[in-house]
Amino acid sequence: MSDIIASDVQGHYVDSALVTLFELELNGTYVFFHAGLDELLDEVQFVSIDGTAINTYTPLPMMIDGMEIQADGAQSRPTVTMANVASVFKDSLGDLTNDDLIGKSLVRRQTFRKFLVGGSSESTVGTPPTEFPIREYIIDRIASETNVLISFELASPFDLEGITLPRRTIIGKYCSWAYQGYYADPSYGGCTWRLNGKYEYANSTNDNSLLHSFYFTEDDNPIVLFRDPEIYPEWSSATTYDNEAIVVDSLGLTWQSLFSQNTDNTPAEGSDWWNRVYRYKNYDAITLYAKGDYVRYGTSGRETIFKCLIGNTGQAPGNRSRYWTRGDICGKSLTSCKSRFQAVPADLDIVDYGPAGTRNTSHTLPFGAFPGSAKYR
Repeated sequence: MSDIIASDVQGHYVDSALVTLFELELNGTYVFFHAGLDELLDEVQFVSIDGTAINTYTPLPMMIDGMEIQADGAQSRPTVTMANVASVFKDSLGDLTNDDLIGKSLVRRQTFRKFLVGGSSESTVGTPPTEFPIREYIIDRIASETNVLISFELASPFDLEGITLPRRTIIGKYCSWAYQGYYADPSYGGCTWRLNGKYEYANSTNDNSLLHSFYFTEDDNPIVLFRDPEIYPEWSSATTYDNEAIVVDSLGLTWQSLFSQNTDNTPAEGSDWWNRVYRYKNYDAITLYAKGDYVRYGTSGRETIFKCLIGNTGQAPGNRSRYWTRGDICGKSLTSCKSRFQAVPADLDIVDYGPAGTRNTSHTLPFGAFPGSAKYR
């Protein structure tokens, strides 16, 4: 606690309201909330803990109790209750759920209103913020949840209850690396699949090379470019297809043949012979998109696939948009890894024609991700 705020507390009266601020760990960074100022629900600003920046705190109905400090016995496990962030604050959470917050850090800060940015005695960048001692906790479990409210039980970072050795529980079927994490900023993990999914392949005559993009759903269904006029042939029961064929059925759905000698096997969900293929278009701000539509969007070198959640026009895709979610998602299985790193273009002479049903099994997978310790998304 700073000397200034200690003097205020010890005075005959306190001339400023107490403000409680929260900082929640999310995707390697922090989001900032406050519980409101009297009847006002405006954003507030306060100097960061290290005094180097100004943080903006968004109003969010929340309260925390059970923070008693004891000299002996078990450490307190406070409970924080807030508006159900998975529904109310979907823009901030992107495609994360309440369960994804387990194990994240929650920091509680308290100061007087006058020390906020714009206050009569505001703290400034370059000097330590004027505030009460900081309390940091780890979100341990969901205590209760409704459509409106959710309560989390918190634990001290030093609370080792339930910790076992060896610390890592092996789960052999899931990859432990963050998808495309190697190219993130900052880089983390060993997944080296490029952010735009583009790779160079020699054409059929081996006198030129083309860039092909490969995108897949969480269930390893290819997502390929929609073209007009259509470039894929219409499926026919009289045709024998190999494992490089991509066809369109009478309903306009697209399918990938998984095996050679594929004759008179009707494309359908659950078929052993066919894999459903989804189609994307490049995003256009004036197009009306419907739920389930796929688009490609992003800056050069980082473009990827997004899936429409809510019909819209002019709502640019993003990881934290309520209208869009990532369409290109790794299923975290060996099959998902092979689908990407061992992908082969179904047509070497047409850019972005789509992946073949066969794979280049001589191409090694990135080493070290399996077995994993959890089913990370």
